[in-house]
Amino acid sequence: MKALFISDVHLQDANGKKTRAVLEFLQSKASQVDHLFILGDLFDVWPGTTNYLISYFSPVLDVFRSLINQGCSIHYIEGNHDFRLGKYFTERVGIKVYPYSFEAVWNNRKVFIAHGDLGNPSEKSYRILRKLLRSDWLHFLIKPIPGKLIFLLGQKTSQASRNYQKTSDSKIEQIRKTYRDTAKDLFEKGYDVVVMGHTHVPDEFNHQVSDRLCYYYNTGDWVKNFTYLEFDDGEFYTRKHPLTEF
Repeated sequence: MKALFISDVHLQDANGKKTRAVLEFLQSKASQVDHLFILGDLFDVWPGTTNYLISYFSPVLDVFRSLINQGCSIHYIEGNHDFRLGKYFTERVGIKVYPYSFEAVWNNRKVFIAHGDLGNPSEKSYRILRKLLRSDWLHFLIKPIPGKLIFLLGQKTSQASRNYQKTSDSKIEQIRKTYRDTAKDLFEKGYDVVVMGHTHVPDEFNHQVSDRLCYYYNTGDWVKNFTYLEFDDGEFYTRKHPLTEF
């Protein structure tokens, strides 16, 4: 089995330079694998599927359909910027959607895959916010608001969040430690491989648990690092796209 893993691309439009480069990458790479795993935050703002978003990002959705028609199975683990993808993604596009995580056994190794926004146990307030933003009653209340207005508001909120979360080298190391510790907890629960995104910090880490050598990978991002993962012949490989900035 061959698979491709990508996360935290944060597409802000459907036809810009970055979007065109990402779609070219997917068309060339994902068409050569059996599975494409999107570990959330492919879109910078997708707070529930609306007709506006479907229309605005139609070039992206068309590439997904093309890949599926070519035999690539697409798995989308929702992120903190793109969630409540709904039946449109599953029934009209053909993507398998997971609100929390994906789990499987590959080559006798138990694999856990998630976006990673729940990877820091100290962020209790975020967990409350996460439930609120995904709640049925909130989306019932905002349903009368035009989809374009929600999208524009989401863009402003996302940009403010990025400005607030700019990381120093010391903070990056703390992020790595936190997520490695979370991976260790998952290893203790029986998982052999943990793959996450969210942090925008690419990482590889292995840890011995009894007689098992366990592995943690972080896909990084396409905002600063332009990294992704490949799975081929039972092994994971961290790759870097030649792009350096947009």
